[in-house]
Amino acid sequence: MKWLSSLKRRHNPHSLYLLLAALMLGLTLLVDVLFHRDMINPALTWSLLLFCVAGSAVVFVLGKQVPRWIGIVSVVIFIVAQTFYLSLADDPQSVISSVQQFPVVAFYLGWFVRPRVAIPLILTCVLVFGTTMSMNPLLSPTGPIGTPVAVHALLAMLFCFSAGMYLWRRQVRAATIDPLTGVYYRHALMERVEQRLQRRSTQRDPFCLVAIDFDDFKQLNDVHGHAAGDAALFETAAAWRAAVRSWDVIGRIGGDEFVLLLPHTRACEAERIVDRLREGSPYPWSAGIAQSRIGDTAEAMLARADQDLYAEKQRKPGWRVRNSG
Repeated sequence: MKWLSSLKRRHNPHSLYLLLAALMLGLTLLVDVLFHRDMINPALTWSLLLFCVAGSAVVFVLGKQVPRWIGIVSVVIFIVAQTFYLSLADDPQSVISSVQQFPVVAFYLGWFVRPRVAIPLILTCVLVFGTTMSMNPLLSPTGPIGTPVAVHALLAMLFCFSAGMYLWRRQVRAATIDPLTGVYYRHALMERVEQRLQRRSTQRDPFCLVAIDFDDFKQLNDVHGHAAGDAALFETAAAWRAAVRSWDVIGRIGGDEFVLLLPHTRACEAERIVDRLREGSPYPWSAGIAQSRIGDTAEAMLARADQDLYAEKQRKPGWRVRNSG
């Protein structure tokens, strides 16, 4: 099974799904070519078969590097081809083969395509396929295939899209949200900081980063155990989430290190927010504030906030004693 392990290393879920979907669709087209004797347009079926074979070869070679646009282009080609097959009023076999392939593409759209692109595409599928099937006498209430087949096909497509969308949301959450505290991971938070730096005027609409570090967190873990430390992080983060504004963002960048992104906020306003959060926190912590500047980067802002945080810790009684040696 070394080949299987090698395949998994070279691919990710996106490329594997594209590869297997292309092979499966190619196999169904091959079956149609071999056994469908009364095919209306064999040239189109052969073209799609070659497209699936070539696409699977490209995905196999590129592996994880396969771009998302290849999948989206394939979906568009699928929509056009299936619309043609669904319109064939004298070829029930092609119509049935077409509706059986709905779930494959719907699941791909839900899992691997961003919602802003996937939702318009799936709505297009429902509209185009539904309209085409309603005009085909084979799928009429008295037709040999029947209306229930058309309805079931559309429902199956929507169900598979919803299942794929659920997996996409769970995947995004796992990659961006810290499971203990429910706040963003470092990379997700810093991406949002960079986006805000790029799209707004720093002078007219400044924002602040607040670097936070728990006081004596190592001592809490050593004396009461790591479960107590986890509880402190969880309870404090929950208190912050309940108290911050709806547009503020909280991120965890280390063990007991957090960062708050406060949009539309100057340093003086950030100080008042920090004081309010500190009053409602179940555990003590220190904070440093950095206001955005022209030409700033996320890392530069975080470094300034860390310097301010370190200065606050030095001012606290007993800090030098606890940290000497």
